[in-house]
Amino acid sequence: SPDGQHLYVTADVGDALSVYDVASDGSLSNPRIYSNDDTHELLGASGVTLSPDGQHLYLTAAEGDALSVYDVDSDGVLSNPRIYRNDDTHVLNGAWGVVLSPNGQHLYVTAFVGDALSVYDVASDGTLSNPRIYRNGGTHELNGALGVTLSPDGQQLYVTAFSSNALSVYDVDSDGALSNPRIYRDDDNTHELIGVWGVTLSPDRQHLYVTALVGNALSVYDVASDGALSNPRIYRNGDTHALFGARNVALSPDGQHLYVTANAGHALSVYDVASDGALSNPRIYRDDDDTHELSGAWGVTLSPDGQHLYVTAYNGDALSVYQVVQAVETNSSLYSLTHSASINPGMDTHTLVYSPTHSAMTSPSLEGRPISTDGFSLSTTPSMTLSTTLSTTLSTTLSTTPSITPSIEVEGENERDYGAIAGAVTTGAVVTGAVVSVVIGMVCWATHRAKLKSAIYEMQNKQ
Repeated sequence: SPDGQHLYVTADVGDALSVYDVASDGSLSNPRIYSNDDTHELLGASGVTLSPDGQHLYLTAAEGDALSVYDVDSDGVLSNPRIYRNDDTHVLNGAWGVVLSPNGQHLYVTAFVGDALSVYDVASDGTLSNPRIYRNGGTHELNGALGVTLSPDGQQLYVTAFSSNALSVYDVDSDGALSNPRIYRDDDNTHELIGVWGVTLSPDRQHLYVTALVGNALSVYDVASDGALSNPRIYRNGDTHALFGARNVALSPDGQHLYVTANAGHALSVYDVASDGALSNPRIYRDDDDTHELSGAWGVTLSPDGQHLYVTAYNGDALSVYQVVQAVETNSSLYSLTHSASINPGMDTHTLVYSPTHSAMTSPSLEGRPISTDGFSLSTTPSMTLSTTLSTTLSTTLSTTPSITPSIEVEGENERDYGAIAGAVTTGAVVTGAVVSVVIGMVCWATHRAKLKSAIYEMQNKQ
């Protein structure tokens, strides 16, 4: 939530949305679990975002083909659900990505199965109206529409089309309508967009970063004042870069560091970002038995203040939350990452801890070993447990000279069991005003959802 006092989590397989209170020490309590039923449409709960004032929450249900709006009370409790379903008026078949305009007046939703992008007007009470639907075909390339993001000023929208290996840029009019689509397609020489997935814009809106899941690549584009893209620089999987199955990408609030997950490579990479957007000095953190749970690394995001990084590991069934602290040193900045949460269930239990607080670590060490200036160190403060059949791992990395503190909790080792979410494969967390919506894995969806699953696996099998 904007005040950092509540955490929101979606569970795809569990068909649930949970709200937790966040204490000053980061511990979670008082879980309120909303399950799929006659009142709530949470079948395949996926994307989640909050209004700028934190008074309304928007949620997509990929399997339920629906979009829901909730009122958010001061204590984080959700009420008054309004459900918009796939029908002649709304194209929400496989509803996936969701993003609000900076002024909170327009909502954009992708439909992966419906091959569409929809724009809604948002009333002061959060109610949606006047859907304008952009469908695949003709001037629009939206086959497998997936990722969506807006420029900070809300004047341009970027959307990825996974199934057609394309990235589109739209101008956004004052009424939220989209126009002037410019489509960038995968080709042999200029663009690497096979299985395009994640997309994010630098804070100064000068550079766009895009991952290609099947192309095993990360691309950087220059962004013109009209949103047009040019000068792609492509970083491919190899000896220097761990981008096998590049999935999601996030930037630090100051735009100086970039984080990318490699799903097939089971890795998390941190890059320095130059003023021209170029990436350098990759630090690669791989899945191992002792320090990092990055098997099937999937989602990655930072809190707006840069103090927390979240990484999910689908194969590892784990979720870790780390606390990021910056301590100024001579000629450098040291970012110490203190592990504050992890999920690692056996068959049906997750452990989750989230801490919004922080403390500087001026001389960190790992089990008595000194920390190198380009590596990670460990220290943990676990404090919460969740129940689920799948899990996610959030681990963190930051800065030019980062240090990290991952610690994986095992089922039964933490007695503070706060609640249960069965099969959490999609996680959304709202932290200090930003919403984290991280897709953690593929599930066996119903037959009519087979397009997403088959498309992803078919393309992955080509790797």
